[in-house]
Order: sequence, then C-alpha cells, then structure tokens
Amino acid sequence: MAADAHELILVGGGHAHVQVLRGLAMRPLAGARVTLVVDDPVAVYSGMVPGFVAGHYRRDELEIDVRPLARRAGAAVVVARATASPRANGASTSRAARRSITTRRPSTSARRSRASISRARATSRSRRVPIGRFVAAIDAAIARAVQQGRARVVVCGAGAGGVELAFALRARLTREGVRNAAIALLDAAPRVLSNLHARVATRVDREARARGIELRTSARVAAVEEGVLVLEDDERIPFDALIWATGAASQPLFAASALPTDAGGFVRVRPTLQVEGHDALFAAGDCARFEPDLAKAGVYAVRQGPLLDRNLRARVAGGVLRAYRPQRDFLVLLNLGDGAALGTKWGRAVAGRACSR
Repeated sequence: MAADAHELILVGGGHAHVQVLRGLAMRPLAGARVTLVVDDPVAVYSGMVPGFVAGHYRRDELEIDVRPLARRAGAAVVVARATASPRANGASTSRAARRSITTRRPSTSARRSRASISRARATSRSRRVPIGRFVAAIDAAIARAVQQGRARVVVCGAGAGGVELAFALRARLTREGVRNAAIALLDAAPRVLSNLHARVATRVDREARARGIELRTSARVAAVEEGVLVLEDDERIPFDALIWATGAASQPLFAASALPTDAGGFVRVRPTLQVEGHDALFAAGDCARFEPDLAKAGVYAVRQGPLLDRNLRARVAGGVLRAYRPQRDFLVLLNLGDGAALGTKWGRAVAGRACSR
C-alpha cells in the first residue's frame, strides 16, 4: 500500500456499514486501506429481537459476526470502543487533512484516517443497555418468571419497540405456562405510537385489550426504586421486570469530538450524508440527524447503505457525491407475538397472521 493511500475507517457494524463492507467485498476500493472499528464484533439484528423474546428465534439466529464480512472486504478489524473522532473542519483530500479516531482498549494507538461514522447503538446511560445485553438477559428473566409462577412486567415507552416487546412478552409467558402474568405498557404521550396515525394506536389498543395487556398513557415516571416504579402523581407500580424502550440515544463520541449535533446529541449531516462542516466524515442510520428529521428506523439505515458506499468511493476518487432522498413513508410491521402482526402504511392498519407471513 502506498504511503499516501487513503484510509477509510468504519465505526460500527450496523445496517449501513454491513452494506458498505458487502460492496467492498464485491468491488474493492483501489488505493484505500479499510479498517472496521467495533466495540462488539457480533451485532444483534434489532428487527428480530421481539421475535426472539416471543420464542420464535434462537439467539444465534439474531447475531451477525461482522469479522468474516470484513475479511472478505479486505478490512482490518479493531475491537474497541471509539471515544473521539476528528475535530478539524478539513475539506481537503490531502494527507495533511487526514484525522484521527481515538479508541479505548489496551495498547491501542490513534489511527490517521478519513472516517465514516456508523449508526448509533444504545448507550450505557442510566437505564439504557446495549441490545446485545438485553438479549442475553431476557431468557434469565423468563426463567425466573417460570420458577416463581408469576411475572409483573412493566414496559416504559410505547413506540414500535415497546409495543412489540409488550406483546412478545405476553405471548412468551403464556407459552411458558406463567398464568399469573401482568404486562403493563406505559408512555408519557397521550397515546401509544404517537408518531403514527391515530387509527394505528386505536388498533393496538384493541389488540392489547384482547391479550390482557394494560396500556397506560400520559404516565410520567418520576423515579425507579427497588422493584417499584414511581410516577409523577406518586402512584407506585411494583414490578418483577422493568424494560425501558424509550427510543434511540446519541453517542458520547459526538460531544467528545465537538461535532455539530441537534438537541438530542445526534450528529448533523448534509444530504450527501457528510457531517456538517466535515467533508471527510460521514454518518448514517440512527446516529445521524438528517434534515428534515427522520424516524429512528432501520429502514433508513438500510436504504442509506448503498448511497454511503457510493459516496465514500466518490470521496476517495475525488468524484461527485449524490444526495440521499428518503422515502415519504414505509411499511411498519409490528410483531404481536402470537403468530399475528399489525401492518401499517399511509395511515392504514391491518392485523392478523397474514401480516406476520
């Protein structure tokens, strides 16, 4: 590799970067050295987690080891958490404009790089755990419920993820023979799925009542004590298991790097997926704040992947970058856990086994 070769660093192994690696495996990027930085080389496909909770999939069926894919792409793999990324503005493509990514692991030095920042994974903020840890813990929680013969489960957050998890847990506990099981789904908003059409929320309410799932809206949490959830009106809700499904969280990486972010800490990008003010940095998926704002949904990361691959190649070659144009709506399928699903698009909602198929 020539001394002045470009260096491409992919931070994270999410939906977009899997497609970039696939593209590199099929069509190597001449004149570039590629490095994949991941804190965990085994990624969990989030779309299958509710099905896993419901007992439809084994854990290994959810997991994607990005290392073999990286090897096929000719990429080196660094297993470490990225803690800082480039600060300088740099629109130049010269060697002097290359930046550094700082990682945290024993004896790891900074690499000089041109970088693509991946979709964010769940952070270790209070009450938040990475999805891989959640998957590892759920079977233990189900086993305790079976042993005790009861389960009082509270799911906080009635977006798509929270709704699916509540229904999946109801189905799993029923299948495991836990007769004394209470599932409550709470949200601070006036209705569930507040980002979707009202008729979708009405259908979810109907399906929840049919399965004995309690929906609590306009319920704001004030504190969490040992085995008790405390609401702002001082109501106390006891639980055996508490699940937070309150949406995507930003990465501390961005604040540590002084990159432009929105109020939620998500890094701001231009239509080309380049970070604002940083031509050599790209961001895709949940970690990115696109304008207009997009829902934190995997479909966008999947659709951004091929464009990210193309634009990274254009950046290295000095070509013209293309703009990402998100679709106006997309099909949402909510797993109801018992073989049925709810499908919605353009404000319409249909539920049944046909949707699941």
